[in-house]
Amino acid sequence: MPKYEVYAPLSEFEWPGSEAELIPGFWLRRRVQKPELRGLNAGLALDEQDTITMVDHWLEFQWTEAETPSAAEWVNLALLAFWLTKPTKAHATHRFQLDCGPPQGRLDRTSRLLDRFAWVPGATAAAFDDADVRSAGLYLPTLAGLCRARGRLNDALVLTLTGCWSHKWQVALICHAAAAEAILTYSTGPGITRRLSTSYACLVATTPTDRDTAFREFAALYGSRSDIMHGRTYNVPQSDRLSTLARFGNALRNLWRVVLSSQFALQALEGTDVQRQTWFTAHEAGYTPPP
Repeated sequence: MPKYEVYAPLSEFEWPGSEAELIPGFWLRRRVQKPELRGLNAGLALDEQDTITMVDHWLEFQWTEAETPSAAEWVNLALLAFWLTKPTKAHATHRFQLDCGPPQGRLDRTSRLLDRFAWVPGATAAAFDDADVRSAGLYLPTLAGLCRARGRLNDALVLTLTGCWSHKWQVALICHAAAAEAILTYSTGPGITRRLSTSYACLVATTPTDRDTAFREFAALYGSRSDIMHGRTYNVPQSDRLSTLARFGNALRNLWRVVLSSQFALQALEGTDVQRQTWFTAHEAGYTPPP
C-alpha cells in the first residue's frame, strides 16, 4: 500500500512551543517556513497560499493508504483532542499528502478541508501551553481507538465533530446533544431528560452538591435541545443562544474527558444497553437527583 507524509497547517492555533510528539510518529511542529510540498500549494488561490504561509504550526505524520483512521480522520481527531482540552479556534484548511514512494509514479495529493472547526465568539481559550498539548496527546490514541472500533462511541465522535463544524447554532447544539445522548443513553423509555441528566451528573461530579449542580445544568441544556427539536426555538432568547451553545459544548467536553480517562467507562459504554444500564446503575448508587 502507498505510504504518505501528511501535512496539515493549523490556523488560529496559539502555542509558544516548537515541537511535540502527540503520539509516536504524530507531530505538532512550529515552522518558520512551510514544509517542502513539491509544488502542491502552487495551484491554490492566492488567499489560500497566504493562509498557509502565515500559520505557525503544522500537524505532520505518516499514513498508509487504507489504514484506519484515515488521513482525514487523523487530522480531525487531533483537532478534536485540542478542542477537548480547551475551546480553541484551531482549524485546518488544507491537507497535503506526499507519496513516500520512488519519484516515478508518485501520486501526491492536496485536499481542501471544507468541514472546519468553528467556534463561539467570546467563548474560546486564548492560547495553549505545554500542559494543554500533553493533555491532547493523551486523548488522541483513545480517540483513534474508538474510531477504529466503529462502535457506539464512534457515533458520539461523529456527532461531536459535526457539532464542532457547524456554523448554525441550532445544528451545533442538536449535534452536541445527540453526542451526549449517544454516550449516556441505555433506554428508550419515558423520562429521558431526568435519566440522561442523572447519568451525566454522576459521571462528571462526585459530591451530592456538585452532582445537583451538574444535573440542573444538563437538564436545562437538554431542554433547549427539546425546544429546537419540537419547533419552540422562540423559547431560547436570541441573546442567550450562543452562550447556551457554548455551555453545551463545555458540558460535552467535560463528559468526554471523564469517559476517555476511564477504561471501565469505555468498556461499558461500548456495550449493549443492558451492559450500559448495569454500569450506570452501579455508578449512580446512593444519589437522588433533585426534583
